[in-house]
Amino acid sequence: MKTPHPVLLSRPLVILSLVIGFVLAASSALLSTVSTREVAAASIRASTTQNTLLEINHLFASLVDAEAGQRGYMLTGLDNYLAPYTRSVLRIESQLARLDELFANTPAQKAILQSINRLVADKKSELSRTIDLRRTKMPAAALHIVDSGVGFETMNALRASIHELEQNELAELAFNSALVSRRAGFFQQVGLGMLVAACVLGGAGAILLMRRVHELEAMITVCAWTKRVRFNGGWVSFEDYLRARFNLQFTHGISEEAASKIKSEMGEPKETEIPKLKSRPAFTPPTEDPSLHPPFKHA
Repeated sequence: MKTPHPVLLSRPLVILSLVIGFVLAASSALLSTVSTREVAAASIRASTTQNTLLEINHLFASLVDAEAGQRGYMLTGLDNYLAPYTRSVLRIESQLARLDELFANTPAQKAILQSINRLVADKKSELSRTIDLRRTKMPAAALHIVDSGVGFETMNALRASIHELEQNELAELAFNSALVSRRAGFFQQVGLGMLVAACVLGGAGAILLMRRVHELEAMITVCAWTKRVRFNGGWVSFEDYLRARFNLQFTHGISEEAASKIKSEMGEPKETEIPKLKSRPAFTPPTEDPSLHPPFKHA
């Protein structure tokens, strides 16, 4: 005969199941919140990087426009050719200030930007000097500065520094994107693991419930004389059966019916069975007949 296992109905198991369910639900919500924040933070970083790259490109475009304005004025001597130069010089200062704010928390990029600031100052000085010489009717001196190659070398150094800024920003963007992708994959795996665990727990709970119902539906054999229960090939008390079968604990008391029966067996009448005494008339002593006792005479 197969030995039945105790049916698990204890409160600790129920509490444990509820705690596990709550932990799974809370963990799933926490993972969702963290994942959402990671995506939002990555989006903000990507947007900041794009703005930085755009600002770097605007700075280089302004330098190119300033140099183009200088070349046109030196060739023609007409002031309208200086319009690109004038606009670009005004933009360059504000563009450098914005880049300085964007790189405030990145020391490596800020160091490169400081080098760019020095090169920009040298380039502006070279452009301004050649324009002033051309304006004062000294084109030969202006061309001599251009032919020296100082402006060309400064512009090449600016191109290299600006390219380094762009590459660093792109590398940081790629790193952050890869980090977010890895974390998203980790959260996905953990979430999938939690889902599998929840399914396993749900399946185990369903199997346990079906088994519990099946065991509760099984009939038991009770001795008609001793009131003992047939269990595991022997006869046990009802308390032992419930303890072994359902993992229940007991305490004992006595019912009113049993207490009344015990009192009856001990010879103590029940309060409801005490007979009522009938009332009797008051006792009156009998009167004696004087004739029955003759008077006493003295001798």
